[in-house]
Amino acid sequence: MKNKTILEFAKMISGIFSNKEQALENPKIFAHIQIHIRPLFFKTFKCYAFYSEQRYQHDIWNPYRQSINKLTQEKDIYIISNHKIENKERLTGGGLDISLLNGISSYKLQKKLGCSMHFREHDPGNFIGHIEPGEKCFIQNGKDKTFVKSKVLLNKNSLISEDTGYEKKTGKKVWGSDFGPLSFKKIYNFDDFIDRNWY
Repeated sequence: MKNKTILEFAKMISGIFSNKEQALENPKIFAHIQIHIRPLFFKTFKCYAFYSEQRYQHDIWNPYRQSINKLTQEKDIYIISNHKIENKERLTGGGLDISLLNGISSYKLQKKLGCSMHFREHDPGNFIGHIEPGEKCFIQNGKDKTFVKSKVLLNKNSLISEDTGYEKKTGKKVWGSDFGPLSFKKIYNFDDFIDRNWY
């Protein structure tokens, strides 16, 4: 029997998430975004893994973020590591159609050091996630190297996320929303896939 708690968390973090309601209420502030977090067959990377894709609803074939995420557990912490994908354009649309991910295990992956998300349950069924300690998750912002802070609130129905970037030298905030986090509702789940392929 697999670890039931990690599988329940996997069901929570995977799915298709949309901030449509938020975007309709404040169209000048929030774009309509979908996040697809699709569980992969266990045999693909011989671990619990997902293909994730984020895109604007008006531009479904041009995702602005694609990655492989691997899920592990250390005591009461669920860890989602992030991995860059070589030739990621070939996988576009895989969040909707898993057949587009055939052969993905042969792709080269590069782990984003310092960028794993750590999730802890703060009350039953509700989790808070932060980037791992150390302020070592870096993103190039023009000529400047910035470190990223992320906070995610997660339960079985929603995902609320906020990313901000800070100057490496001064710690000054240089990018991120001035209007609060993105608020997503789960509109599709992959529970059946996990039940059939991860147990």
